[in-house]
Amino acid sequence: MIQLSAVALLFLFWGAVYAADILILSSSYSRRYERFLHHTGLSVSLGQVRWYTAGLNRTFVRLASWQSHWQRAWFSAGVWFAYVAMVGSIVLLVGTLVQGVRNLTRAPEERTQQILVPVMPGVNLPWNHMVYFAATLLLAGVLHELGHAIAAIREQVRVNGFGIFCFVIYPGAFVDLSTEHLDSVSAKQKLRIFCAGVWHNFVLVLLALVLLVCMPFLLLPLYSTGQAAVVTGLVEDTAVSGPRGILLGDHVTRMDDCPIRSKEDWEQCILGILHTPHRGFCQSADQIEHFNTAVKVHKTAHGVVECCNTNTSLSELCFSYRHSNLSSQNHACLPARRTASGAVCRTNSDCLTPGHHKLSRLNPWPHGVYCLFPALDNNTRLVRVSQGRDPPMLFLGNPWELYYHAKVSSYMPRFNFLPLELPEVLETFCKYLISLSGALAVLNVVPCHALDGQWILSALVDLQLGKLLPNRRDRDAVAALVSLLGTVLLGANIALALWSLIFR
Repeated sequence: MIQLSAVALLFLFWGAVYAADILILSSSYSRRYERFLHHTGLSVSLGQVRWYTAGLNRTFVRLASWQSHWQRAWFSAGVWFAYVAMVGSIVLLVGTLVQGVRNLTRAPEERTQQILVPVMPGVNLPWNHMVYFAATLLLAGVLHELGHAIAAIREQVRVNGFGIFCFVIYPGAFVDLSTEHLDSVSAKQKLRIFCAGVWHNFVLVLLALVLLVCMPFLLLPLYSTGQAAVVTGLVEDTAVSGPRGILLGDHVTRMDDCPIRSKEDWEQCILGILHTPHRGFCQSADQIEHFNTAVKVHKTAHGVVECCNTNTSLSELCFSYRHSNLSSQNHACLPARRTASGAVCRTNSDCLTPGHHKLSRLNPWPHGVYCLFPALDNNTRLVRVSQGRDPPMLFLGNPWELYYHAKVSSYMPRFNFLPLELPEVLETFCKYLISLSGALAVLNVVPCHALDGQWILSALVDLQLGKLLPNRRDRDAVAALVSLLGTVLLGANIALALWSLIFR
């Protein structure tokens, strides 16, 4: 429902923009409006807004003349990368296509995850990540076209202008090269120009990867790591938030007996609690006897044992325990917070520490200390969360709520004025750069119509088959045939991925 509403809003927005453009052009303000568009370089079409300028050409010339000797080696390295990437992308697409066809005949639980998946906001991209998505695409697109522009100037090809566009919700960039100049240069020069874009995308991936790995060291003067998981976001009105829940900025160091020093520890502790049987809490016999307010034991409609009077107390919980492995279960209705303050255990023997042995001599019960298990269903857990404040948070519910309703980070601010979310924002942005810029590099180098791979292939055929096929038409026919196959291959992969994403 949310996706349909978002799509409807997008259609309404772009329809209104296009209608306003037509109305103004047909009104008495049309000349002023046209002068404004011409002066700013803006243009409006159905579902798209463009900005174009020639004002950056001098900047491109200065960049192209900086460290000229090294730049030649730089763009030559881009050609070698494109060779390898083109072969790798074809192998990847063939393997993905075979995998997708096999998935069509398999049961849902037997299907393997696809490597290339189209990004669709609201479907497999959260709407709150649209800023990351748009900023990453724009940055990757600008650096891609910047590579083409600088390489073109170095090879004596004129750059007419540079532009940025937004198509529906997808931003991008483009560079306008002189076709006449481009046709007059050699195949090697064309390769350096055409390969510069995907080469810059690949370098951007490497830079983002280095930043992601070095993030803890780069942020060390401002943020520390390895001490706790810091709460950076909460969903309001849930069992996790509230006065007795977790607060923003809390430092979570433990869940029951699971230590937490990072975001990864937080996730592993939740998974551990989910996939292990209920954990108990050590409690002395005299405490059980003193605080027990159990009434008649009965089972609820869901099969859960209940021994507390739920009409009179909301802070008590029914616990079960055994005097020995062979004895029958006993039940006690006890204060949940007081009982959960004991050591975590799984059997009575876990509670027999030296301190507990001392207690056993003071108690008339046979073993003195018992391991009490909360009487809950299989999906509910009683979890003690140490969050740096007293008393620790006592969570009763499905542990997945902790995962989905609380967002944590491994970075602890050293100063109070530092934002909690900054390291997470930087990490997420780096991850988007790695995935999206990498995808642009892989897909753009495919020998497919309208992609860089088409022009790279054409220049490559001219360079390698010039003597074997001296007739230009023959070389163009070879390039067109390979481009057609690449277009079909890429199109089939996209069609299968969309089918799997939307209909299956």
